[in-house]
Parts: sequence; C-alpha cells; structure tokens
Amino acid sequence: MKMPETATPRNGQIKHQKAEILYQTRSEEVQDIMGRVPSWVTRWGITLMALLFTGLLIGAAFFSYPDIIPAKVTISSANPPVRIIARKSLPIQGVFVANNISVKAGQVLCVLSNPGNFDDIERINKLTAKIDTTIDLRNIAYDFNPGTLYLGDLQNAYIALFQSLRNYRFFLEHNGHRAKVEHLIEQSGYQSRLSQQLVKNDARLREQLTIQEQRFQLDSSLMAQTVMSKVEYENEKKALLGQQINTDGNNTTILQSKLQEKEIQKNISDAAIQFQKDENDFVQKIRDAAKVFGGEYLQWEQNYVLRSPVPGKVVFFKYWKENQFVEAGEAVMMVTPPIQNYVARGDISILGAGKARPGQKVLIRLFSYPYEEFGSIKGTVKSKSSVALDTTFAIEISLEHGLYTNAERKIPDQSQLEGIAEIMTANKSLLERLFENIYGKRRK
Repeated sequence: MKMPETATPRNGQIKHQKAEILYQTRSEEVQDIMGRVPSWVTRWGITLMALLFTGLLIGAAFFSYPDIIPAKVTISSANPPVRIIARKSLPIQGVFVANNISVKAGQVLCVLSNPGNFDDIERINKLTAKIDTTIDLRNIAYDFNPGTLYLGDLQNAYIALFQSLRNYRFFLEHNGHRAKVEHLIEQSGYQSRLSQQLVKNDARLREQLTIQEQRFQLDSSLMAQTVMSKVEYENEKKALLGQQINTDGNNTTILQSKLQEKEIQKNISDAAIQFQKDENDFVQKIRDAAKVFGGEYLQWEQNYVLRSPVPGKVVFFKYWKENQFVEAGEAVMMVTPPIQNYVARGDISILGAGKARPGQKVLIRLFSYPYEEFGSIKGTVKSKSSVALDTTFAIEISLEHGLYTNAERKIPDQSQLEGIAEIMTANKSLLERLFENIYGKRRK
C-alpha cells in the first residue's frame, strides 16, 4: 500500500524539532558550566585587589610633596643701578663720558643746553667752595682775575660776588688803619727808648742821692761838734733835698712815660681792632655773596647737569651725542655700581600668603634663562612684610649660592634679573591631603 505524499515532510519536521530540543538542552548545560566562576579565581582576585589597595595606601602615606606659592621676583645687586633722569625738556649741550666706562661718584655725565658756559660756571663754583673753607681771603682777593665769563642764569649772583671781592681788595690797598698803626708803632718805639733813658737817669740820680745822703750825715756830725757853721749845714741840707726832688721827679717822669707808652699800645690795639672789624665786614660780604652763588648754582645744576650719584659703569640708552632732544622725566643714562652680592625681592598674592614663612626653601626660575637648560636658583625666604600693599605681601629671599643654579650653571653677572619664585611650604603626603579634603568637606 502506498503512503500518501505528505508523510515525508512531517517526519522531517519531527526530526528537526527533536534536534532543536536536544540543542537547547545541551546549550543550557554548557552555559551553566561556562557562567559559573571558579572559586579559586574569586579567592585570589579579592586577595590581589586587597594587596593592591593596601599598597596604594602605603604609597600615598610615603609619597609627599610641598605646596607651592608662586611669587614674581626681581634679583638685583645689593647696590641697584641708578637711572639718570632729565629734569627739563632740552637738547643735550655736552656729553662728558662714553658708553660702558667707569665713573666716580659726583662725576659729570651730561649737560643740557643752557645760556651759560659749563667751564666758566664750574670755575666760579670752585672759587665759592674755596671761599667757604679758607680762613684768610686776602690771597683769593689778590689772585682773582676772572676775565670774561659766560654764566647765564648765574650772572647776577656772580656780579655781586665779584664786586665784594673787588671792594675787599680796595680796602686792603687803601685803608688808613695800617698807616695809623704803623705811626703808632713808631711812636711807641720812641716812647720806649725815652723810658729806657729815664731809667738810666734814675740810676744816676739815685747814686748821686746816696752820695749826698752820706755827705749830709758827715756834715750832721760836724754840726754836732760845732765844727761846721749852721749856714753851711743848711746849704748841705738844701742840696740833699734838691737831689731827692730831682730823683723823685725823674721817677715821676718814668711813670708818665710808661703811661704814655701804655696809651700808645692801647691806641694800636684799638686801631687793629677797628681794622679787623672793618675787614670782617668785607669778608662776611664775600662769604654771603659766595653762599648766594652756591645756592643758585645748586638750582642750576639740578636743572641742567646730570651727575653720577654712585661709582660704577655708564650705560647709554638712546641718548649719546650732543644736540639730541631730551624729554623731562626721561632716563638719559644708567649707572651700574660694581656687583658685590645679590638680593632677591618679590611679591606674593594675599591668597595663601599666610603659609609663607622665613626659612622656607625657594626655587627661582629666570625668564631670560630657561630652567630646562640652565636650572633654577636656590634660595631661602629671609623675611616677609607684616602688612599687605595692594593685595600683595613683599618678601626678601637670600640666595644660597648666588647666581649658581642647581644644574651647576653660572648665570652671568647682571644688574637685574626677573623671574618666578616657587616658595615651598611644609611637605604633605597624598594620604594627608586625601584626609584633609575629606575633613574639609565634612566641616562644610
């Protein structure tokens, strides 16, 4: 008997369903096996993670680094360079130095245009300084022969000084005190010789008086013995009295001569005092005129003369020759003193400034010398200002090795260097910082 044609497809479908049921059954077993984690993996994995976490905590506890406070720093020599500033807008009349040469303190560097001649003005200024220090001005009055001078703004003060010197010289050459003193000195000499002659006469008269007294004593004895007449005795007594009168008269003349001599000496002294008084008046006028000139010279110098206030080397900016125009308040030159040591000063922001304290280490990175190549300069905070100015605190940093860097490089000597300083505060570990952040959040 022949089967119907639809029997074959049904058998195939049944087989397919059985196969699919078997596959699903086996897949669930496989998945169950594959999805099950072995116990040894779980055990060792947890241990490894615990060890790794513990290691991280230990490393965080030992790994530490400091907080950094940045500061803009200027390193300069202990004697900073000095800018020579023009006080008036004028052309340059004369330049007295060259670029990069050494100058002394007070040396003239440049003179701005003015009506006066610099050499003439300096000559009179030196004269006034000499007048101020010299006791006797007679040599100055006789030696001063200025000739034609061009002093510009100082001309009037100079005329007053010149007139006072000329008046003093005329006084010395034509005053009557000297002739009067000379006459009195001559008179005093005569009077002195007269007194000496009277003293000699006094000695003779006293000798004669002694002889006369001895003779009168002898005559008195003869009179007592009635050998001499009374008339002769009276004549001898009269002669003795006459000799005594002559001796006393000569002594009076000596006293008068001495008084006259004293009077002459007094007149000499009075004449000398009057001469000195008149001379002092002339000298004082000269000194007063010199002071007036000196005061006006200082004002003139302040306006037109540029001097070096310190010893060092001159560095030109854009002005270096005559007739160049200079603006008031503009730096014409700079004088850099010899570099002996360096100081570093900087400013730190008010934010976090309380962490900065003296004694903390500092690393300075210079703008002109990249730290990757030249390294950083080591220093220590020396001081910090107690109050802030414009939201910044000033600090002073001492350099441990000068301009030698931690890369063993020497920065060339310069008058000024700019850079950034990193002030290192207390070291803290990562673990401490982690807990500080946590505590901070809790406190909030």
